[in-house]
Amino acid sequence: MRLPFSGLLLSFGTILALQTQIQAQATDQQSPVSIDRIRAGLKRPPPLRIAVRSGDRPTFRSEVRARPFVLQPNDEKAIDPTLGLPSLGELVMDGIENVRTAAVQYKRRRAERRARKEVDDALAAFCAIRECSTPQVGK
Repeated sequence: MRLPFSGLLLSFGTILALQTQIQAQATDQQSPVSIDRIRAGLKRPPPLRIAVRSGDRPTFRSEVRARPFVLQPNDEKAIDPTLGLPSLGELVMDGIENVRTAAVQYKRRRAERRARKEVDDALAAFCAIRECSTPQVGK
C-alpha cells in the first residue's frame, strides 16, 4: 500500500510526537510536579513538528555528475601473482624428483662398489695362483 507523500509526512510527524511522549514517560521517575523538571523542559528546544497542507507536493530534483566509466585497453605487462615463486605442485614434484635422483645415484654407486670388489677379489685369486704382484686394493 502506497501512501501519498502528505500522508507519509503526517505519519512521520505522528511517530515523532509519540516518540517524544514515550521518552518523556520513560524518564519520568521523579514526582509528576517539580519546578526543576518544568524549568529543564522549558530550556530544551521544542520537538520538530511537520505541518503539511493537503494540496502541497514537494518537488525534489537530483543530478549525478560523473564522467562515464570507459574501459581502456591495458598495454602494461600483466603482474605475475606468484611473483616468480614455484607453486606447491612444483615444489612437491621437485622434491619427488630429488628423492628419485638420490635413489638412482645410490643404486649406481652401490653397483660400482660391488663390481670393483668382485674384480679385486678375482684379481687377488688369480695372482695367488700365478704368483704375480697384486695392485693395491681399495684405491
